[in-house]
Amino acid sequence: MNIDIKYKKNVYSIDTSRGFDLSIKNDFSVRTPTFFNADSPTIEAFNSGGFVGDIDRGGSCNVPIATVNVHCTGTHTESVAHITNSGKKVEEMCPIGFISASLISIEPIRSITTNDSYHIELNDDMVISRSQIENKYYQSSDALIIRTIPNDRTKRTRNYDIHTAPFFTSDAVDYIKKINIKHLLVDIPSIDKSDDGGLLGNHKRFFQTGLTISELLYIPNSIPDGFGFLQIQIPNWKLDAAPSRPIFYPV
Repeated sequence: MNIDIKYKKNVYSIDTSRGFDLSIKNDFSVRTPTFFNADSPTIEAFNSGGFVGDIDRGGSCNVPIATVNVHCTGTHTESVAHITNSGKKVEEMCPIGFISASLISIEPIRSITTNDSYHIELNDDMVISRSQIENKYYQSSDALIIRTIPNDRTKRTRNYDIHTAPFFTSDAVDYIKKINIKHLLVDIPSIDKSDDGGLLGNHKRFFQTGLTISELLYIPNSIPDGFGFLQIQIPNWKLDAAPSRPIFYPV
């Protein structure tokens, strides 16, 4: 289906059958990306009396019970409720329809090569800086999708306790707020350093004005940087976060 979307003073056409799935599939049979010493998601058959919810074990139907660490084992979207009990849950903050989005690719740099700050001491970490985003972001949008380089398929199963991920500087998050981004999507496990003493400083910065952060995406190299429209698909869970399936439609 082709639809026209009016955004500001322009009208854009997109083909809804040609969106790009930016999520990491979880089929419960292969290893997922993991973070913070989390276990990969698991499923087990529901048992009740003489009933077993597994056709392979003689059951009349499959009734799986899934155990998932939403934040640490795959693509997910979170709201301010992730960092405060007074915040609104993710199903309230996540948009239902199409939103404008810009996709940019950034190669993280060593923190000693930038004058950007962070809320704890930097020790030659790999970071995404303010100037890197400034140099790539060119069109106003509600959402910003950031693909880190190098970008290979191991991101779909990577153990981030072994392979340390880059994160954002405080100045980078301040710039994202300045350009009025409401939905930030990244292919790393967190916009903060994995251990910042439990402060989650960048999360607190962003959620002063932002609505959702989506993490642990996988953005194929076949999708060029540029402007488009986005759907952030989530189940209707009243939690601080939920598994998500962002679909990007370039224009």
